[in-house]
Amino acid sequence: MRKSRKMGALTALGSLTAAVALLAGSPDASAQPASPGGGSFPGSFLVPGTNTSVKVGGFVKIVGIKDLGGAGGDTVANDAIPLHGSAGAGLHGNFKMHARQSNISVDTRTPTAYGDLTTFVLVDMFGQNTSEAQNQSNVYNTRLVYAYGTLGPLLAGQWVSLFADTDAIIESVDPTGFIGNMDGLSNRSPQFRYTFAAPGGFSAAVDIENPEAEGITNSAVGAVGAGGAFTTSKISGVDKYPDVLARVRLDQAWGHIALSAMWRDMTIEAPGVPRESKASYAASLSGHVNTFGKDAFKFTVAGGKAPGHYLTTLGRTSGADGLEFNPVTGATAAPTAYTASIGYTHWWTGALRSSVQAGYGKNSVATSVLTSAAAQGADDKRQTGGRANLIWSPVPQVDLGAEYVYARRVVQTGASGNFHRVEIESVFKF
Repeated sequence: MRKSRKMGALTALGSLTAAVALLAGSPDASAQPASPGGGSFPGSFLVPGTNTSVKVGGFVKIVGIKDLGGAGGDTVANDAIPLHGSAGAGLHGNFKMHARQSNISVDTRTPTAYGDLTTFVLVDMFGQNTSEAQNQSNVYNTRLVYAYGTLGPLLAGQWVSLFADTDAIIESVDPTGFIGNMDGLSNRSPQFRYTFAAPGGFSAAVDIENPEAEGITNSAVGAVGAGGAFTTSKISGVDKYPDVLARVRLDQAWGHIALSAMWRDMTIEAPGVPRESKASYAASLSGHVNTFGKDAFKFTVAGGKAPGHYLTTLGRTSGADGLEFNPVTGATAAPTAYTASIGYTHWWTGALRSSVQAGYGKNSVATSVLTSAAAQGADDKRQTGGRANLIWSPVPQVDLGAEYVYARRVVQTGASGNFHRVEIESVFKF
């Protein structure tokens, strides 16, 4: 999250000059070689014999998790909260520790005639595991989080989705975006992006991102059972067009505000499956306002038709806010979903701060499409929740924090589940 905030500013700053140079083919007068013996940006070093500066960074993070109600996973997944009366809801008091969010990154910058050429690669330990033996060694596979390059206003690679506004999200112990925010675990997307920065803090960006039709199925389709979440990959299908996104943003001394929009073709096309197609679109208004000292108020409001992972929490696991699909009749619906989030960060001292957040999400259902009890029992109708934390940095390279999370989900049948979690963290940065 911190990296995305810095990169958002860097992408905007100077992109107008770089764009003119890139399109005109003229050298950028601001491009300067790195200083002798050192890198061109903080913490970097100059590769001998080149003008490329490299920085190796990352952090080691361990968390301790105590679920006061039904057991959850390594991160908070609101649409997977066990429902009252289920077997999972009866498993109380689970405790576990893991270091899966630990990561390592490589950041490079090379001056060119068109501005800095930058690359950034980051991996963490949230990769999929085929087996895990907690009593021997915690086998965590690596996962590619970010891998992108920029040249002036152009960005290409895997990076935070243009729909996600990480500057409108509070600092948290759990790494996932909460109700109302695009999830930190799924807001990365392969993309091609162009950003135009105008005077006065205004910027505009457009991009195309990797497509993936998604939703919830009424009955079994491919390897997905009734009421399960399906994607193009899970049903061995194809996606033919990229997702198209745009954003305008204004940065000022008082804070920032951003308006984002997304459109995508959601076509179900796979062997042995009825071909169906629906348009999916969404919009988001987000921002933050600086209040007193370093304190800030943050907000996000978003909604659309079958927004899927762009709203995240309503259907990250269940697929609830994607397409609703009945493979027997071929009926398909694009539900309306919307979410809202507000948060506030207060700094008690220069090293001690607290953040609080509240979120709400609502999702519609076409009962003529999702007719089975399995589907209606897995499809989230409403989510509410909040979280609060206290984080202390005794030195700038260390964060020690504790967080309480509460969430509630209600599915289309009316069944509900509550979730309570206390999580502590230690983060050692390098």
